[in-house]
Amino acid sequence: MRSIAQQLRAQRGVPSRAASALAACLLACSGCGGLHPDPYRATPEWSPHAYPRGGPEGADLAGAQLRAEVCSGQDLRPEYARLSEAALVQFLQARSAEVTVERPRGDLAYVQMTGLDGAQLRLRVAVLSSADEAGRELALAIAQHGKGSWGVHRSNLAVLGPVQPPARVIELVSKTKLACWGVLTLGSGDDVYVVPGGYREL
Repeated sequence: MRSIAQQLRAQRGVPSRAASALAACLLACSGCGGLHPDPYRATPEWSPHAYPRGGPEGADLAGAQLRAEVCSGQDLRPEYARLSEAALVQFLQARSAEVTVERPRGDLAYVQMTGLDGAQLRLRVAVLSSADEAGRELALAIAQHGKGSWGVHRSNLAVLGPVQPPARVIELVSKTKLACWGVLTLGSGDDVYVVPGGYREL
């Protein structure tokens, strides 16, 4: 199965302003999240959240799939309305997360929430023109940054998270239900993979 990055490389051309902004944001987030200097040392068990096919590293990510119980009872219907970062904030607050928001400009917001183990998790939310653009630009930005980069997209929103080991990302998005809110996208090397089993857009 070809990864998203492989499918999009030939289409890259000159990066759009949105793509450049997303890539810059993602590059800046590698030091966020209160991670150990070597975040790949301790990798959590991901099997409670994903089926044991493939694995959390490299090309094995192509076989990863969230377990059905991760999003059981969640509304997974595609979102067609145009959204702002308020949609993500409302989703997180509905799950009792403490959230603060900074909005340096109209098409970019920073959403900080309390993540696993009480750690602060800073998410970059890019407000784009369409669902197609959000998915495409998120994938391109993650491909530029590589292993450990991740994000979710929903409608016209592209959300970038701080670099973490893929297994930890699976745990995080499963427990916070972010994988049930947006299309989960993970980077591994030069490739980018969508992890099925959660929210999806047709």
